[in-house]
Amino acid sequence: MMFVALGLWGIWILMKWRELPTFSKAVYESMREKKLLSDRVSQEDFQEIFIRTEAPLAASYRWGAALVSLLALPLLIMGFNNLWDFMWRLSGAAPGPLERGYMFNVFMTFMFVMGVTVLFLYAVTSHYYRNAPPSLKSEIRRLEGNDE
Repeated sequence: MMFVALGLWGIWILMKWRELPTFSKAVYESMREKKLLSDRVSQEDFQEIFIRTEAPLAASYRWGAALVSLLALPLLIMGFNNLWDFMWRLSGAAPGPLERGYMFNVFMTFMFVMGVTVLFLYAVTSHYYRNAPPSLKSEIRRLEGNDE
């Protein structure tokens, strides 16, 4: 079910990417009508900066992170449980609350998976914001030669 939802979300993002060139033409015409663009900005240049600045890049990053998280979930659980069993056997394999399947093990598995997922999402988000595209307004100013 999660893969179906992820697939539908991916198709929606792909459609947003595909409609950008035609949408940029409509925005260009509208901005020219309202005199928000000078004659120095050609339609090709505007389309290029519009796609660069208004593309659903953040949504694409989120979709990729969700896909990696979903695929890594079973591996994280398996790896943590193998490590837990290894540590449990090293400590003498005493039956009781530290044995796999008890509430403490389930809680620690949850905490580990959530910790790794949060760190991964932090890395993806910080990468996106370090390399975020400029705003459309600043790119238009740059093309018009109004950089200050």
